[in-house]
Amino acid sequence: MRGLLGAALAAVLSCGPSDAEAMKLKEGRNLDDVVECPALLCADELEFCGEMLFDYGRSPPLCLTTDICARVDCLEPNRRCVLFDGLPVQVRCVKNDD
Repeated sequence: MRGLLGAALAAVLSCGPSDAEAMKLKEGRNLDDVVECPALLCADELEFCGEMLFDYGRSPPLCLTTDICARVDCLEPNRRCVLFDGLPVQVRCVKNDD
């Protein structure tokens, strides 16, 4: 039973984000200054540990700053980048409230 549960959990966690939630880096932008979160903690007090939902899949936990959404575009129109509280924080796209 434990093996079946583990296999089901692995399958769910390996699924990538939907196009509605996914983002891509803006042209000319990069994440060269971003490092992975060791033990879900970041050395700089202005950074938080976050997971980004890219068009190709989820990122590992990364040390991010609150301006991370300025570096990305949502894949689908009429969506915006937001930070969802959690550990790690999730950075994903949601529908605009317009």
